[in-house]
Amino acid sequence: MSVSPMNGKQLYGFSRLLATLKMGTHPQMKGLTIKQKLALNHLSGQSKLTKLSGEYYSNTFTPFYPSLAYDRFLQGMRSIIANKPWPVVTNFAVTAKCCCNCWHCSFADRSKKDKLTLDIMKDAIKQVQDLGASVIGLTGGEPLLRKDLEEIIASIDERSMPIMFTTGFELTRDRVRDLKKAGLKIPVISLDHYKPEIHDQGRNRKGMFDTALRAIELFKQEGFYVAVSFVPSRELVSDRKEIFKVMDFFKSLGVNDMRLTSPILAGKLTAHPDDLLTKENVKTIFDIQKYSTKTPGYPGVFAYDYFESEHFYGCGAGYNYMFIDSQGNVCPCDFTMLSLGNLLERPVAEIWEETGKKFCKPGNTCYANKIAAAIKAKNPEEFPLGREDSLDIIQTCPPASQKETPWLYKRMG
Repeated sequence: MSVSPMNGKQLYGFSRLLATLKMGTHPQMKGLTIKQKLALNHLSGQSKLTKLSGEYYSNTFTPFYPSLAYDRFLQGMRSIIANKPWPVVTNFAVTAKCCCNCWHCSFADRSKKDKLTLDIMKDAIKQVQDLGASVIGLTGGEPLLRKDLEEIIASIDERSMPIMFTTGFELTRDRVRDLKKAGLKIPVISLDHYKPEIHDQGRNRKGMFDTALRAIELFKQEGFYVAVSFVPSRELVSDRKEIFKVMDFFKSLGVNDMRLTSPILAGKLTAHPDDLLTKENVKTIFDIQKYSTKTPGYPGVFAYDYFESEHFYGCGAGYNYMFIDSQGNVCPCDFTMLSLGNLLERPVAEIWEETGKKFCKPGNTCYANKIAAAIKAKNPEEFPLGREDSLDIIQTCPPASQKETPWLYKRMG
């Protein structure tokens, strides 16, 4: 398959400065101190800026500018900086059904039953939008297995930017066009290596490498800002030469962005701490983040180990992030196997308010990794844990101590 060039133009130098100054005049920036504005500018400088069809994209966690979703994103940032939890990003597992059986699947131990009908999904989306969500992600399972996916996306109004996580399973050009017409802004395609056999082995299904490459090209041809989701193993990250080859491969595909999610102790990996990256591995991830950001042509990178560390804004599970699974359980994030309620039984706002009182500040490290041993000790039959067990875990393993304050929150006062 021939590969088309990257969509849009990455901004550097004077063109980036002009765009940054333009975005910096946003009304939500008024009232911030010089110190606070410099902190936010430093944070934004850790991501690339790409102009595509008159819109500016920085990463898959930030709505494009200009848009109402971007306005609400800044409003949410001001809220969480003022120590008021706000679900800036909310992900929905629209189905538990999947074509793969991935080695790192965080959804593996959850129920495979789907309880969110189209009407329930539409109502839940309205609820999280009313709470302030500026980015709504649709994941699973494999979202493309829902025939009403386009209707779900179309129900997300301009207050939020819709993104979708997919393997590209059975994707066609017509469906890509339907997804675009419905309002999808960013497709995120799973891809873990430049060697087909390694990617397919990790997904436990042959042909998924070619499926991913075809999906990337179809989305690019329809003008999307295209991202990949990359979960490298400890073995891969330990081989610097090899993992940078993977980065070169992503560059050759002409993708705009990449989510780099290190193995997290959830789902299949809950009882496998040996799969966590070492300190030296994390240093390599930091190097990838910095190198890709400053080097033209490489995709922008959002590495969880980088941004969700104490050096930037830490772990926002239950504080600026919310996850709702295919049964309606409202959770702090995709990987944190706790829940204080279900939207089929209580309003999302009520559950989020209670969650925010428990997750009242961001921590310096991944909370899912922090509680993995405690969750395993509960020996549950199914995830997420129920309300009482979840409260017990939170009580014994608080999300953040008083001494924990990530860099951004220190700088913002």
